[in-house]
Amino acid sequence: MANFLIRVRLPDRPGALGAVASRIGAVGADVVSIDILQRTEGQVVDELGVVTATEDLAELLAGEILEVDGVSLEEMRSVDGPLPDRQAELIGAAGALVRQTTAAGVLAQLVARARSSLSATFVLLVEAASGEVVVSEGEPPPGSGRPAPDRTWGDGTLAVPLDGPGLVLVAGRRTPVLRGREQQRIAALAELADHRWRELHDRVAAG
Repeated sequence: MANFLIRVRLPDRPGALGAVASRIGAVGADVVSIDILQRTEGQVVDELGVVTATEDLAELLAGEILEVDGVSLEEMRSVDGPLPDRQAELIGAAGALVRQTTAAGVLAQLVARARSSLSATFVLLVEAASGEVVVSEGEPPPGSGRPAPDRTWGDGTLAVPLDGPGLVLVAGRRTPVLRGREQQRIAALAELADHRWRELHDRVAAG
């Protein structure tokens, strides 16, 4: 068996997703999960978890999907091990943040979980006032400049403010572009991390 994550852009009309699923089934593959990443201006971007009998079906599978009128393929990648369960992943990340016992641990856990969830090229925590990097994983692009806390730090990059510690969580990847559902997921984690950071910081300050 081989597992694939397939990101498709398709028209937001009845039957479009069913037609894609039918094409996938025609090559002996199964759609086992669907994550609606974005819906805008008559278009939908879905991430499909697909299981095939062998990896050598990938090219045939991609060709069948592209036979559906109006459908384009954003990304197709094989996955080692089980396909991700996004809901379980979010719950696990939330639990890991809540279990942290130090403010620094909360920040480090947030960066690690955000990078894993997004398969991000880089994740940073930077000082909102100075732009100084506090925690980092991965390689940010050179000359990126200082991020603004408005989630619009260049193409393919997400920036979310953490008001408690006065930081901005910045995540980016080369491809595919970050979609709305992914941004919401990381924003929710950042909000929880911010809340837990405040709890721990206030506890230390109170002695």
